[in-house]
Amino acid sequence: MAPKNIFICYRRDDAAGYARSIYDRLNARFPNRVFMDVEGIVPGSDYSQVIQNTVGTCHALLAIIGKSWAPMVDGSNQRRIDLADDYVRHEIGTALRRNIPVIPVLVRKAEMPSTQMLPPDLAALSLREAIEITDGDFNHDCERLIAAIERQFGEVRHQPPPVTNTGGKNSCLIFGLIGALGVGAVGVVLFVLLWAMAPTPSPVVQTTSEPVDSQPAPTTNPTQAPTTKTANSGNEMTADSFTPQGDWVLTSEINSVETNLRVLVYGNGFYQSDMNSGEWGYDRSQRRLTLYGWIDITIEDYVDGEFVGEGKTGYARFPIKMRRN
Repeated sequence: MAPKNIFICYRRDDAAGYARSIYDRLNARFPNRVFMDVEGIVPGSDYSQVIQNTVGTCHALLAIIGKSWAPMVDGSNQRRIDLADDYVRHEIGTALRRNIPVIPVLVRKAEMPSTQMLPPDLAALSLREAIEITDGDFNHDCERLIAAIERQFGEVRHQPPPVTNTGGKNSCLIFGLIGALGVGAVGVVLFVLLWAMAPTPSPVVQTTSEPVDSQPAPTTNPTQAPTTKTANSGNEMTADSFTPQGDWVLTSEINSVETNLRVLVYGNGFYQSDMNSGEWGYDRSQRRLTLYGWIDITIEDYVDGEFVGEGKTGYARFPIKMRRN
């Protein structure tokens, strides 16, 4: 199957910096498949025809929308988006007419423009589900955008093989959780049931290496063992000492019922457990570990040899602890 391409549409005076940063992240995941005008248009070409041809051959268009995207005016004080020759209107209109998926990407705390704010040929844009890219969570938001494009394209990134099962936990915990939580906590029940049913993974040989930040795609063998090095070795541990890589035991507590699950966090950007596997990311400024497709963990403190904080999956929030295995 031929590779699918992406077109980035933006206003230079509105969001050029964001467009470039998003381009770099997408190009790392979809190399040579991302088109942006400053990269792809040869000087002297008919801009309108090139845009028409390029947008028509792409399989998704990202509309980067900042605060001044819709209200921006030209020298005669007319809104650019209302002009027939506005290149942004031309690009998005071409995609909509050809039924090419259009993903609005909101930056600079912009809001999605309403139908009344758009010319008739772009009215359908207001009905598209948008993704917001924030300064404080840029990496995580870009991963969400990449995941949305992957779903649109039907592409799945390679993930580590599942851990070999060696046995099961006591299934009686399932019935105790149902009685303890009741019908109102369905989201939490589903999460903990899967957690409780997960068998203990087989032992993994551990090595030591420096922390490696999460990347859009792995560059090493995803089955390599996670590291166990602890930050600030020899000094007093705090929440800021947390480094994700390693062999962890996660303990959640819901209605005084504790459940444990072993999770392996690899230095190449992947994590693995009997419950889930995928890529991970860590926002050090927020002390938030994201195991994509599963759970967000915010580290709040370090107490008695464990990192403690809050877990979040869907709408469910609960206390959680992490200790090295």
